[in-house]
Amino acid sequence: MKEQINILKSKANAYKKFRKQRGMSLLEVIIVLGIVGTIAAGVVVLAQRAFSSQSITKLVSNTNSIRLAAQEAYRNTGYPVASPTATVNMSPTSILVNANAKIMIASLVQLGKLSESEAKNGISGDYFHMGGVRITTGPTAGLKGFYLTINGLDQAQCRNIITQIGNQWDYVGVVAAAAGVDAVAPSSLDATLVSGVLRSLHASGNVTITPAATLGVCTNTPNNAIVLGSR
Repeated sequence: MKEQINILKSKANAYKKFRKQRGMSLLEVIIVLGIVGTIAAGVVVLAQRAFSSQSITKLVSNTNSIRLAAQEAYRNTGYPVASPTATVNMSPTSILVNANAKIMIASLVQLGKLSESEAKNGISGDYFHMGGVRITTGPTAGLKGFYLTINGLDQAQCRNIITQIGNQWDYVGVVAAAAGVDAVAPSSLDATLVSGVLRSLHASGNVTITPAATLGVCTNTPNNAIVLGSR
């Protein structure tokens, strides 16, 4: 009888030890999963930042290419009138159609000044909306300048782009225009520095855009649009 009791106690102790070991294994698994989850979350954040940074870098490069192409093609003859809302409806095929040559961004592609990919805002997925604009509000002023809009930006993207290229352009403004929507064009490039206008050809508008000024624009939405202007 005593021997049987000892056997039962031995089995009970072994079972307790097994339960304890199994509990420790589960705890270890939970800890490992927690560490893996934290690392994975960090990797996702870094990947998102890298992707956003890459998109902005390409977009900035595209705006520089467009500016040079536009000046090369139209500076001596005057810039064409913009075609409102047309650019957001184009495709890689239709941008090459002769009927769309009146659309400034399409004409630059058809003239061989830009590639199709350079003509597109990779963040919003739209082709850049652009067109001729007066450089002054004078009654005899023709379309001696042009504007270029970058729509569908979130707050961080909007401010990042302004700090990179804002001071390279004659006119810089921020308006609301989500992806798929053309931003409102300025009536001229010599606007006064009112709310949303950071730089212009106005007598008092040739200023350096500071970080403090940049923090005063771009809302916490994905509907920001930067309007750039150049002669």
